[in-house]
Amino acid sequence: MIVDSFQINNQIDLRLDIYLVKKLHPLSRSRIKTYIEKSLILVNDNKTKPGYMLQKGDLIKVNINNDAEVEEKLIAEDIEIKILYEDENIIVINKPSGLVVHPGINNHSGTLANGLIYHFKNLSNINGELRPGIVHRLDAETSGVMLIAKNNDAHLSLTKQFKDRTINKKYMSITWGKWAHEHGEIEGWISRKKSDPTTFIFNNKLNIGKYSKTKYVVEKQYVNFAKVLFYPLTGRTHQIRVHSSFCGNPIFGDTKYGGGRKKSKQYKPEIYKYFSNQLATFGRFALHAYSIDFSLINKGGERIKIEAPIPDEFVDLENTILNYES
Repeated sequence: MIVDSFQINNQIDLRLDIYLVKKLHPLSRSRIKTYIEKSLILVNDNKTKPGYMLQKGDLIKVNINNDAEVEEKLIAEDIEIKILYEDENIIVINKPSGLVVHPGINNHSGTLANGLIYHFKNLSNINGELRPGIVHRLDAETSGVMLIAKNNDAHLSLTKQFKDRTINKKYMSITWGKWAHEHGEIEGWISRKKSDPTTFIFNNKLNIGKYSKTKYVVEKQYVNFAKVLFYPLTGRTHQIRVHSSFCGNPIFGDTKYGGGRKKSKQYKPEIYKYFSNQLATFGRFALHAYSIDFSLINKGGERIKIEAPIPDEFVDLENTILNYES
């Protein structure tokens, strides 16, 4: 993913596409032209042409997502898909940890999307060829329940339910440390970190970025860890991970947001030694999309709740914590 901006401070008399060839190396000029035409590159927040002559004071914004960096052709692959529910409109699956949802720069194959077109002939195409049936997403390391749309009507209905916040999602997690409160709400704004656009930062005071809100309940508080249920009320990228980290209780194994080996160093030496080994063998961060509650399509408003079984590695981790602290 490339997210950047460039301010033209002097009169340079260059076409937009030529200027960006140097700034976005190694992208080719033809590829940059395509991105400009797709409005992935804007000048002064407006769509423009590759041949636009830059003027002093212009602000170029670049927002090239992973999909733009791969060939727009998805290859069917025989990837196992665990189905929790299926009817004529939707599929509800249990995504395993480690499975990327759709192709990107470093994942041209082996994704959920590759598996979906192998197993299902008809899927919605609203989000393009690289995201067949994909209504929402989970991070690669997050396991659990996901909704897939078989047709565009179902896709639009589910999208509206997400927008209207009538879909209820519950996540289970193991986090570091003691929580200050047994339950509560975390709300504020999430934005991309300028030095690393793949990482998000949170603040609860300044209205910068996108508004986010999560409810949480500490289901079980251990001495050094906690089992926490999260209920996201908005759907921002990395939302639960960022919110949990902001509270000082990062998710176990989430290196990006402070839940890795560095966190274990804050504890007693024996804890550091023991759980740094556990981090290595766990091989993921401890976040699981446990359940989803939504209205079925064309079923007269009938609601359904689907649960994804807790992964074995979660059970093993909790048993390890119990055995260590007993």
